[in-house]
Amino acid sequence: MKLPKINQTYNCFDDGKISKSRLYTVDVKKIIPFNEIDQKILNLWKEVVKDCYWLFAKKTDYFILTENGEDGDAIFVRTINGEWFSIGGFMNSGLLDVDGSLTKLLE
Repeated sequence: MKLPKINQTYNCFDDGKISKSRLYTVDVKKIIPFNEIDQKILNLWKEVVKDCYWLFAKKTDYFILTENGEDGDAIFVRTINGEWFSIGGFMNSGLLDVDGSLTKLLE
């Protein structure tokens, strides 16, 4: 899956469920390469990968930092399928639709 563009708005699906009721948007603020991420985010990512081994890849190339007006910030990393899913709190678990293919399924 390709990288999103900084300062662009993308659709996201809460908990990875593709439905109109789960649709929200995020604004991409930063894309940080793996080797430049801070220790706090790295530790969070390691914990999430360990806890959700069926979802997250054991390697990610980038961390995508986003903003969303309702729920705050979210950080997206690679899934085992190469998609982008957010890590962090309960209110920030979503599947990022970088190429619009997921949103197109709703049509």
